[in-house]
Amino acid sequence: MKLRTWMFILFLFAGLGSTLAQSITVKGNIVDENGEALPGVSIIPKSAPKSGIVSDIDGSFTLNVRSGEKLTFSFVGYNSVERIAAPQMNVKMEPTEQMMNDVVVVGYMERKVANTSASVIKVGAKDLEMKPVANPLDAVQGKVSGLQVFSSSGEPSARLSMALHGQGSLGAGTGLLVIMDGMQVSMAVLQAMNPNDIESVQFLKDAAATSIYGARAANGVMYVTTKRGRTETRPSINVRAQYAVSSLANTDYFDQLMSGPELLRYYEETGIYTPQEVATFKEKYFKETDFQWYKYIYQSAPMYTADVSVSGGNTGVRYYLSGGALSQDGLRMGSSYNKVFGRINLDAKLNDWVRANINTQVSYDATRVSPFGNNNAVGGGLAAMNAPFASPYDPNTGKELVRVPLLDIATPSHVIETNPAKTNNFILSTNGNLTITPLKNLTLRSLIGLELDYGNSRSRTLPSYYRAYGNGSSERSFSMASNITITNTASYNMTFGDHHLTTLLGHEYTNYKDDGFSAEGSGILDDRLYLLNNATKNKNIGEDTNGYAFLSFFTQLSYDFSERYFVDLVLRNDASSRFGKNKRNGLFWSLGLLWKAKKEKFLQDIAWLNDLDVKASYGTQGNSSIPPYSTSAYAGKVGQKMGDMSLGFISMGNPDLGWEHQSKFTVGVKTRILNRLDLNVEYYNRVTSDMLFEVPLPYTSGLTVGSAGYPTRYENAGRYLNQGIDLQLNVDILRGRDWGVSANANLNYNKDKVLELFEGRQSWQEPGGQLSYIVGKPVQFVLPLYKGVNSDTGVPEWYRPGADKNKPHRDDKDVVNEWSSSLSQNTGVDAYTPFTGGWGISAYWKGFYLNADFFFAIGKHMISMDKQFYENDYFVRDKKDNFNGSRRLFDYWKQPGDKTEFPSLAWVRDPSHQSTYLDSKMLENASFMRLKNFTLGYELPRRMLGQQKVIRSAKVFFTGRNLLTFTKFRGIDPEVNRNVSYGVNPNTKQMSVGVELGL
Repeated sequence: MKLRTWMFILFLFAGLGSTLAQSITVKGNIVDENGEALPGVSIIPKSAPKSGIVSDIDGSFTLNVRSGEKLTFSFVGYNSVERIAAPQMNVKMEPTEQMMNDVVVVGYMERKVANTSASVIKVGAKDLEMKPVANPLDAVQGKVSGLQVFSSSGEPSARLSMALHGQGSLGAGTGLLVIMDGMQVSMAVLQAMNPNDIESVQFLKDAAATSIYGARAANGVMYVTTKRGRTETRPSINVRAQYAVSSLANTDYFDQLMSGPELLRYYEETGIYTPQEVATFKEKYFKETDFQWYKYIYQSAPMYTADVSVSGGNTGVRYYLSGGALSQDGLRMGSSYNKVFGRINLDAKLNDWVRANINTQVSYDATRVSPFGNNNAVGGGLAAMNAPFASPYDPNTGKELVRVPLLDIATPSHVIETNPAKTNNFILSTNGNLTITPLKNLTLRSLIGLELDYGNSRSRTLPSYYRAYGNGSSERSFSMASNITITNTASYNMTFGDHHLTTLLGHEYTNYKDDGFSAEGSGILDDRLYLLNNATKNKNIGEDTNGYAFLSFFTQLSYDFSERYFVDLVLRNDASSRFGKNKRNGLFWSLGLLWKAKKEKFLQDIAWLNDLDVKASYGTQGNSSIPPYSTSAYAGKVGQKMGDMSLGFISMGNPDLGWEHQSKFTVGVKTRILNRLDLNVEYYNRVTSDMLFEVPLPYTSGLTVGSAGYPTRYENAGRYLNQGIDLQLNVDILRGRDWGVSANANLNYNKDKVLELFEGRQSWQEPGGQLSYIVGKPVQFVLPLYKGVNSDTGVPEWYRPGADKNKPHRDDKDVVNEWSSSLSQNTGVDAYTPFTGGWGISAYWKGFYLNADFFFAIGKHMISMDKQFYENDYFVRDKKDNFNGSRRLFDYWKQPGDKTEFPSLAWVRDPSHQSTYLDSKMLENASFMRLKNFTLGYELPRRMLGQQKVIRSAKVFFTGRNLLTFTKFRGIDPEVNRNVSYGVNPNTKQMSVGVELGL
């Protein structure tokens, strides 16, 4: 009996011990190769993969598993680690070779960024995602040295203007070539996509990087890589949502307008109205109204965006799927931008030597652009000038009026309601490629891609519109554009001891076509009958079609010895249908050299120097960005007489028109010091020759007069220089186990110079324009030079031009006191911004993180045409329109000795005079700095999410855009990338909150 009892007790404890051994609580920390906390690492039990978790922001984790369980630790860019579970675990993860040698795309091959002579700057997903703006590339501003990015409008659908290393041409297009996942796409594709789908954006800057693209790469290349699924991880689901409110980025310009009492005082002080008239008007009409029109025109606007992505895969198939939507209203009334988007990226390994992938993006958008133009006083650029004692609201009921009686204008709401307009676009971008490795080191790849853009727009003016007087109109248009790309490449890698050689041969074909038609008519008499078939008069139909093609063959050779000395060679031949048979082909090439000096014996023992690279490149690229058929002579409709069409010459053509050529030399040094500071300095010299220039022709040529005001034709003429320095700096200021502070800065200095013009001219100024091309000088502004107000007489004075108007002539004894356009001369002020750059700071502590990025432009100048309206007594004294003006107008000359900004009233009130003219006084320094992006967020630790298995990670954040602006520019917005600022729709400031969940 005792034996049985002891056996029972023994088996009881054994069973209890076995039960306790089945489950243990694992706690631990995960660090990277530098001993820093590594958040977001997937920790997957081998027997129960669905119960996996991710490490917290400080690298810690807690997990209940069976005793003896095998745990797999995996994180993108790091080698997976497999360990037996233990109560306390400290795991160190090592980066993969790819992570240690970050990969960039150079031409048609992927290269380790450390082992290429090309100049490439990479902006990652972290800098691009979850920004409160419709354009995904807005966050690039201030991140890349040498890249000028300006936002010229507050319209939510507006595109950015981008230029790399200056304006490369004086006559042809200067836009960057955009490649996404191996296929050329338009900026419309990027505008319509989800920014959270972007893995990275790379900017290829020098000849070694761009010459492989030949004909289209003269202005630089932007390569966009989208996200893909990862293997050996469970499916990852990410859900994001964001809400933002937009307001004016800077209100200084509007705040300097006179208030109601100030305007009445100006009326009385300057004699526009007598004191009795002012008192009567105030009592009868104005009351106590002091309305700020700009706050009515530019109302706060919301933005909503949400998206979801699913990614994962195994060794055979990887997938990434996403979809979402964005809705954003513009500040200027009547504008909005809405889009829905989706993406599918699939990668399949069919067998050991065949791989395939498909990348597809689809989007649909609805755009409304504000119907109020730059010179519109209802809701456009001049609306803020409306008198503050007039209001668009009924003083008795508070309801918005249809018409403001005192100003005799309709209210914006009435205009928008009775002038409905909308544009819709459907965009498909898809490509598929097949990669075959029939032999070791030999890779054959074929890609075929299609971009399809389908758009339609409609605009109506209903008969009930205040200014239509019962006569409505309607307009519709449709367009379709397609771009097909076919690329075939063969590459082979060879290794002979310390010698490594990669060769590539390729062929590419691009075919673009667009087609469109439009119809319009008026005489619509009923708001309900707005279709075109109800138009009774002024019926018009239009149709247009365009197309061009490129056929290219290229080769690339990359050699290195012992991964210390590198040579890159490129040769490409392009044929373009835009040119005649005589000059259709263009040959482009480049040579790049890289010396990894740190690997030399005499530098290997220097502990504080972690890396040192010296690189140089020289090569050529081409530009063909001109309208199709510019080389062809053809006739067309030039008028109509007695119902019959009149034919005439449209173009004389130029069969000898050829490629615009660019040669570019770059030399640079890249280093890493103390394992904390990265510095990259480059000098470039960029010469554009045989420019595609619209050369003026005499009126007797018989050709129609174009937009320039005279007949023209394209010719290869002139040379143009851009040279400068790029500087890129990154530094880890402080870092600890779960905290750190880092900073970055970049700067570009670019100087341009005209080297040669057409027909041997030494200078050229477009008639009516304010820019001058002078051989030996940068492109500069041409205006009458304003001297100021004579303190003795109160009369304004302008400098008389000298014998050579290409040189500024400022002789105080040679002045005139009457403005004339004939006084125009070179101002000596450069048209293009010489200094641009950005700087930022990042910090994290525990689960908190902060990022602040600034962008600046120094030496930027712009003609502020708004001053001719806002700072002009001529418009304030106009009793018909009742415009407001700047309170600066009080600074007018009154007596001898006064030093004032504006002339005497006696001079200004002459019917032929104004306070402000188009002269150098309007040419202002528009240098500025903006806090472009600011983010403050918190990522919840895993322990706060409890034991539930649905939510793996959670993040909440605040993001601001354009929160601060520093400038002395007196115009509406200093960031406008134009030579003239007039009634622009200014940039906006956004403040947003968002949440991101990982499931």
